This record gives sequence, C-alpha cells and structure tokens, in this order.
Amino acid sequence: MKFAYMPDTHFGVYDQDPPSPDAAADAFAQLIEEAVLAEELGFDGVFLPERHIRGETFAPSPLIVATAIAARTSRIRIATTVLMPTLYNPMHLAEQVAMIDNLSRGRFTLGIGVGYHQDYHRLFGVPWERRGKRFEEALSILHRAFAGERFTHHGEFYHFDDVWLTPRPYQRPRVPIWVGTHSRDKPLERALAHDGWVLWTQPDWDESEQWIAETRARAAALGKPNWTVVLNQDGWIGDDPAAIRAAHAPRWLREANFYAEHDFDAKIDPEADLARADEAERATRDFESRQWHFGTPASWIARIRDMDRRFQPDWLNFRLRTPDVGDGTPYPTRTETLEAIRRLGSEVLPAIRAEQSA
Repeated sequence: MKFAYMPDTHFGVYDQDPPSPDAAADAFAQLIEEAVLAEELGFDGVFLPERHIRGETFAPSPLIVATAIAARTSRIRIATTVLMPTLYNPMHLAEQVAMIDNLSRGRFTLGIGVGYHQDYHRLFGVPWERRGKRFEEALSILHRAFAGERFTHHGEFYHFDDVWLTPRPYQRPRVPIWVGTHSRDKPLERALAHDGWVLWTQPDWDESEQWIAETRARAAALGKPNWTVVLNQDGWIGDDPAAIRAAHAPRWLREANFYAEHDFDAKIDPEADLARADEAERATRDFESRQWHFGTPASWIARIRDMDRRFQPDWLNFRLRTPDVGDGTPYPTRTETLEAIRRLGSEVLPAIRAEQSA
C-alpha cells in the first residue's frame, strides 16, 4: 500500500466572494509547500482535485498546480483525482499532460471522471447533456494522441484533421489512467478498461469490501493483475480525539452537505438537519464509520491497518483541509496543517510500513 496526501485547493470560507490577489497567491504557495513537505516525509504521492466557479476554490487548475509541484519535487507521484476531460480540448489536454509527465520524468498519473457539477460545465460552455458520450470520445482521442499516432477524427463532439502529439509522454506507452466513480454501472466499466479506480467516498465497509474484491477479481480476469484501487480518508490527527473531532467534524459535515446539494453520485448526503446537534452527531458517526477519522497517531495506525486488512488498497490518500464553515475563526491554519502532515508522515506512515515489511 502506498500513501498520498491531497493539498486541497479549497481555502477560506464556504460560499465566499473571490479571494484577494494576495490570498490566492498565498494559497498557491501553501499548496506547493504542502506537497514538498509530503515528499520530504516519505509520502508516495500527491493527489489533486479539480474544482471551478466556487469562491472557496483558490487554485482551480489541477494541471498548473501539478506543473508547479513537478518542478519542486523529484520523487513523489503526482495525480489528478480527478480531472474532467470533457472540460478541455482533448489535444490541448494531451499536450499539457505530456509536458507534466516529461517535466516530472514519468511521475504523472491522469485520474479522470465524468463530473457531477453542472456549474463546472457551464463555466466552460460545455453542455451537460450527453457528458458520458463526450467523455468517452475525448478519452479515445487521448489514447490516440499518447500513442504518437498521426490521425484524423470526426466524431459527435470533436473534429481533428491530420494531427499528432509532440512530444509524447515520458512514460510509455502512455501515462497511467485512473477512472473515478462511485457507480457500479458504465463508469466502473471505464475504470476496468484502464489502469485503476478512484473510489473517493466509500459506502458501508461491508459493502465496500465485497465490491472492491469483486471488481479487483474482474480486473484480474481481464489480464490486469496490477490494476490499481485508490481509497481516501478525511479527518485530522492530534492528541485529544474529542477536541479535534469537535473542532474539525463541522468542516467535513459542511463539505458533505455541499456534495449532497449537487447530486454527487455517492453515499455522501448527511441525511440530517445539521442545525440539530443530535442529527449532526448521527451524521458524523455515520461518516466516521467509513470515510472520516479524527484521532491520535495510534488510532490512525489502527484505522489504516483495518483498511489494509479489509480492502488491500494500492493507494490510500489523506485529506486534512477544508474551508471554514463560516461561523468562526478559519481553521486549520497553514501552520496547523503542516504540523498535521508532519505527524502523519513521521508518526503514522513509518509504523505501517514497518508492519508491512515485517
């Protein structure tokens, strides 16, 4: 199992106005600082989300963030989890991916998904309808471009005459492609046709355990024994679990509520009136049973050990930051975030790796 850290592109307060120039610049600098620190501490990867047209999203382009991280690091794998290719001209996207892969000397993974948020498509003038078909056509063009093929393409959404990609990606035959989905239907088939699956929000762990095992077996039957499963855990690390839970759970509840409002295709709706303490507590306990953890280094080690036993993920990503909910002092600060990364990297990961190598 490898470990990644997500320098989240969210800062500030949910539903805020656009950030000031200095706030945006400071946030971008912090993203790079977090990634560099993660590499120094021994994390294996840095994973980047794609978000747009939200005041709390201070760095909307994952490819630009990936380029900056590639220039400041030398070992860590950089992945988008996930980018929406339907928002791009496929050949332009292929060029940018190839440049990042060359700059990083083969450390880039292209994680992609269809997307769930209509506003992201509206921002770029891309129709929401038939987005699945648009995704598949864009993906077929990326494959031909990465292969170095000179080709002509006339499809439903894209038209190219006698084009080719130069330079090609550093990795051959192409960069790895992971597909993010929480669906058991067509999107999962796309993941099985590629190199891995990003399952960002897990359902009940008993359900997850069976689903992951069955899907991995399907990949093996397709001749893909090294097919990759990527899981995530959100939360915080500290010495007083009750205190950090009280301080940080409201941020994650607010985040979950956002996705519920936008019909995110996963079991992330808190299904509660978060203004009521009892219902907020019930929702928090539900998420803690599968997606969140607020604990000490020892409890994080136990949590990861349990996930490894049940799911055998190839990658486990940690996400610590979300914006302030808007009713208090913004939290966590830059200093607190860096300290939390240090504690994961110096107190948790070495213990897990020692168990794995024993």
